[in-house]
Amino acid sequence: MRTHSLQFLVVVVVAATAALGAAPAAAHVTPNVQLLKRGEFVRQSLAAASQFFEQSLAFSPADAAAIKSRTKWTPSAEDVKVYLGRDAEKRLVGSAIFLWVPSEHGPVGIAVAFDPAGKVLQAAVTDVGSEPLAWVRPLLAGDGLAAFAGLPLEATPDPAKVAPAVTGNMSRYYAEVIAEGVARGQAVEQVSLAAAAKGK
Repeated sequence: MRTHSLQFLVVVVVAATAALGAAPAAAHVTPNVQLLKRGEFVRQSLAAASQFFEQSLAFSPADAAAIKSRTKWTPSAEDVKVYLGRDAEKRLVGSAIFLWVPSEHGPVGIAVAFDPAGKVLQAAVTDVGSEPLAWVRPLLAGDGLAAFAGLPLEATPDPAKVAPAVTGNMSRYYAEVIAEGVARGQAVEQVSLAAAAKGK
């Protein structure tokens, strides 16, 4: 009886070890390359603004729950920065949100600019690892992220619309990462607009 039990245990351990060996190894993280400076993105996307302010973020439990419900992600003040642009009359021109999205080869920096109503003005990749740069660059060529411009706050970003002619598996994977970043930006913007409306 004990012999059969021991043989069964050995078979289970060997099978588990083989299964682990067959699993793909965890991808390595490569150094990040800055593609676009934050200040440059803010000035480009909020061109009508003459004054810029960093918005302090303090996510309440309800805000964090709303964002997690929409994106399955819990933001922190460390990985999200929001800047507001105002014109000479102090009217809000829009906001720019910068955040990090994890990927198989390290974090990807995403920037999303919104008009005062929460519609996407522009999206960009600000930072990406040196290895995935080869997969991300084709998505950015020819203004591939223009697919997000005009997207209403409640609409879900569609990665299939990001440079659809680019068909490589890893490029399509990074299109999903970018779309996820835009969705996270939308969730943060939605919470920010709701908080601003309450403060009026």
